[in-house]
Amino acid sequence: MKKKGVFVLTLFVMILFVTNVFADSVDSASNYFVFDENVNITKEVFGDVYSAGRKVQVRDNVKGDAIIAGEIVNINSKEVNGNIRCAAQTININSKNIKNITLAAQNINIDENTVANGVYLAGQNINFKGSCKGLYATGGTIIINGKIDGNVSVSCNELIIADNGEVSGEIEVYSPKEPIVNSKVSMNDIKYTAIDNSQDENTLKTFMGFSTIISILASLILGFVIYSIFKKFFINSDELLVKEPLPIVFGGIASFILVPIASLLLFITIIGLPLGMLSLLMYFIVVYLSPVVMGIILGRLVLKGKNPYLQLFIGILVVRLLSLLPMIGGFVWVVSGMIVQGFLVYTFYQSIKYKEKRI
Repeated sequence: MKKKGVFVLTLFVMILFVTNVFADSVDSASNYFVFDENVNITKEVFGDVYSAGRKVQVRDNVKGDAIIAGEIVNINSKEVNGNIRCAAQTININSKNIKNITLAAQNINIDENTVANGVYLAGQNINFKGSCKGLYATGGTIIINGKIDGNVSVSCNELIIADNGEVSGEIEVYSPKEPIVNSKVSMNDIKYTAIDNSQDENTLKTFMGFSTIISILASLILGFVIYSIFKKFFINSDELLVKEPLPIVFGGIASFILVPIASLLLFITIIGLPLGMLSLLMYFIVVYLSPVVMGIILGRLVLKGKNPYLQLFIGILVVRLLSLLPMIGGFVWVVSGMIVQGFLVYTFYQSIKYKEKRI
């Protein structure tokens, strides 16, 4: 019981680490890499910006591209000379001289001072007040209240061309509702195609349900294959998780944090680039397979003494179903990835010690 308590305690400590997985920043060849919970870039960047965090803010000029992922992304600089490519829950853009803007978010706001060439958007609520040479968007409600010196093509539930909205090129709209336009635009200027959303939604739900079933079946088959090939690895894994929780959990945390950082640092040199790409590829393969491997380990731990294939089936099924839940799915992937990497690090370390003893 004491060892199980230590295991639970170390798991809790690992959970605390999850919120600050990549708290680091690196300058490389004028490019700026920064990963933290709250990112605030207040200096001029002469290359590209690569960033991820809960809230990311860019307050100074960027000479290259801005590639950012987070919950909230604010780009409020005088200019970004390259492309802006972001994915987040909420994105706010206020910058000039942008090549192209590519965004995916629930809420997208492009300010009136923003100037870009092509704008490509996917979001639930899109409000465009800037200027560009072409707008292509898909989403729920799209409001155009800026100037577009080119074509517009949108697929949405509702399109509103507000009072300040101007479009000099062709307007193509796919929507269940007719667009709401201002006095500068008439329906004769719009190529409108009415669509039936209910049929699309039913088709999408059917496809998603079928894809989920196929995904779970694939995980089960993959789990049986992995277990058959690496049976020796799993024989003592369940007991090892209880007997040696500290080295496994903390080794997993270290590997989960340091491997991607080390891989990115290897990108700096030409010699290290192939190794960096290989290590990053292996890292993501392990993280992708981790719910399956974690399911095998937990199945053996909880259903100890039962049929090994029943253990696999129940364990993988439970972990995969948890990974599909909206609120905790990502958390399950992260924790599984950490523990599985901890097992790999610990096993590798033990094999080195065993070889040293034999020598």
